Amino acid sequence: MVINSLHGTFSIVINEKDQDKLLVKAKSKAELTRIFDENRVRKCQEENFSFFVSMCKQEFAHTLIMMIKEINYLNFEKYLSELDLSSDRIFA
Repeated sequence: MVINSLHGTFSIVINEKDQDKLLVKAKSKAELTRIFDENRVRKCQEENFSFFVSMCKQEFAHTLIMMIKEINYLNFEKYLSELDLSSDRIFA
């Protein structure tokens, strides 16, 4: 699954070492630290998505719910075009 949000672009895949967990991957560490504690972010060897956070499926579901609750715009594309992406604000 790929999710595009104001937090960043994330690839969500099954953790090969533990099928009950997911890996939430991102191209940059900053994208993940907008949502998760920096201490949980790990570096991986993948070229496209260089950082990840491992979590159970229930925690991921809770994270998605929190991101959905933060939505406060009618038109995502318009919101993005008006947004100052250089800021360090946290977005859903």
